[in-house]
Amino acid sequence: MFLHEIDRGWSWVVVVTSFIAHMLIYGVSWTYGIFNMVFLDEFKGNAGATAWIGSINTACLLVIGPFASVLTNRFGCRPVMAVGGVIAAAGYVASSFATDIYHLYFSFGIMVGCGLGIAYIPAIVSVTEHFHDKRTIATGIAVSGTGFGMLVYPILFQWLLEKYVWRQALLITSGITLNLCVCAAAIFPLKRDFNVNIVKPTKTLSVSMLKKPNYTKLCINNLLFCIALSIAYVHLPAYAHSVGHTEQLASMLISVIGVSNCVGRITFGFMAHHPKVSAQTLYVSAFGAIGVATFFVPASTYYGYIVAYCVILGFFSATFGALLPPLLVQFLGLHRMANGYGFLLVYEAVGTLFGAPAAGMMYDAVHTYTSSFYMAGAFFVASALVMLIPVPNDSKKRNLNNELHEVPLCDVNGVIKKVSAYSLKKSRPKSLVPPA
Repeated sequence: MFLHEIDRGWSWVVVVTSFIAHMLIYGVSWTYGIFNMVFLDEFKGNAGATAWIGSINTACLLVIGPFASVLTNRFGCRPVMAVGGVIAAAGYVASSFATDIYHLYFSFGIMVGCGLGIAYIPAIVSVTEHFHDKRTIATGIAVSGTGFGMLVYPILFQWLLEKYVWRQALLITSGITLNLCVCAAAIFPLKRDFNVNIVKPTKTLSVSMLKKPNYTKLCINNLLFCIALSIAYVHLPAYAHSVGHTEQLASMLISVIGVSNCVGRITFGFMAHHPKVSAQTLYVSAFGAIGVATFFVPASTYYGYIVAYCVILGFFSATFGALLPPLLVQFLGLHRMANGYGFLLVYEAVGTLFGAPAAGMMYDAVHTYTSSFYMAGAFFVASALVMLIPVPNDSKKRNLNNELHEVPLCDVNGVIKKVSAYSLKKSRPKSLVPPA
């Protein structure tokens, strides 16, 4: 990949690869609600204990982020994604032999979750590295694979469960997941063909970004948002089933979320690309809208009403995937992108780990999901309000040296000019420098 190929050429193949990888990674994790119903019936556990399987899975997917970012910086996107795919596939195979939910805590939860998490960081970092001017568009398209996976996987799983037993369905899922290795093969590393001293991404785990107020806000925002999101994604199918709808209709709710999420990720990616649109404003507004809508979920048991909520949830939660990477680059710079995303995933993991089980325990206590959705709505709104807390502007504190370090590959000439102008100004006699 040469300098002139940034934002074009093979870069768009990387976008397609990332799209497929997102579909394979989040297709299972965000549609666990379907397996949740199967495991409840198979092992006769309570809602709280069974929900831990999906929570552990997604939490491990996220908490492995810092480790995955170090691997990505050290070895590159291609081998790390392939290794993650193999580990996840092995976890599905082990899950097909499960005899109780505790077995699934390890196989489906830890093994599959860690494997998918290792593959996820390369999937998103590869896109940010290959794009600059069209980064929000490319990221929006790539992460829309998550929504597409949420559309396809519920239909696929429902079909597999009708044709085979759930153990065979997991074996087939294992084979599908191995396609992450195929995706990895299509990611070619960047080659720098210039001699400018640009700092490469660190190959160790740096915590310097934790001192940045905007990044700290983003971490808390992600923690609160994932608590709420895990409640909605895991318990929506069970909620629909509990109020009288069939398992097939309950499963279709995840597909509805997937379709609207896919549309939302592309839409918000293009919207944020407009120079007069603030990505952060879109991000905060969307979270607030989801929170308000979630408060009204228990107001009606009519299936069309629940579907309408799923459309809102899927569409506006798309900002979480489409706008988060560009915001990270804005707050931290490109060279801290992998480490920054890795640490952010730890906060997401904590939120995901406790959100769904807490809601499940509330259901076990009162036998209704009303309180669970009120709690989810409160956390959605809180996640939006956190981003409105005023903090010093980190970008104003960056010196010229940091600007040089963080410059995208296609902006090297521009930075050289800035460095030259800065040096010339500093070398002039003070009396010759015109007043600002």
